[in-house]
Amino acid sequence: MEITVSGTGRSSLRPERATMHLTAGFESGDKAEAMSEATRVVNELSADLRRLKELDPSPTTWSAVLPIGTRSWRPWTDSGKLVPMRHSAQSRIMVKFRDFPTLAGFADHWGGRPGITLGHIEWTLTEARQKETERSVLAQAVEVARERAQVLATAAGAGEVRCLEVSDPGMLGHRTEGEPMMLAASRSAYAKDAGGGGEGIEIAPEDVDIEATVHARFTAD
Repeated sequence: MEITVSGTGRSSLRPERATMHLTAGFESGDKAEAMSEATRVVNELSADLRRLKELDPSPTTWSAVLPIGTRSWRPWTDSGKLVPMRHSAQSRIMVKFRDFPTLAGFADHWGGRPGITLGHIEWTLTEARQKETERSVLAQAVEVARERAQVLATAAGAGEVRCLEVSDPGMLGHRTEGEPMMLAASRSAYAKDAGGGGEGIEIAPEDVDIEATVHARFTAD
């Protein structure tokens, strides 16, 4: 007899890296003013990033400051009347931290500055740990598939199962629907103001979930 099953392996690990996404920019009725203010705050933030990078050891591993972009538009009032032109200038910034207390201090310092908007934080593993965990989870998925096949074979009165095929979902003989073989869910969270009184920014690391699914076919006598 032949038995076709799927198997899934999962692992949740504490994050080792955190990438903060933020924007720096200003809006004004004067385009030159918006650009000038945006340039000023981006330069100040860039200087702080260089300071962090030069620490030994550095609490950051990577950062990027994208070029300042501008846009202009003419708003409408609620009564349908056009008002004077508005202009904005802003840059997107990404900073990857290995030191989470420093991340919290960075968010607390810059989150209250005019022109700075904190976005989400992406929690991830190091590349080496990511690969190691993916291999372990994939092997776990194959073992789960084998165990499921053996349970079915035993219930049907057959003996030990032998693997005939194992594949990514959708690649086993005929087309079957399934999840992607490997899903590394680097969770994201938003930095939130802890609320008044100088309490700072509340940042709680979230586990990184890694999941793998395989389809397998076994035979048993």
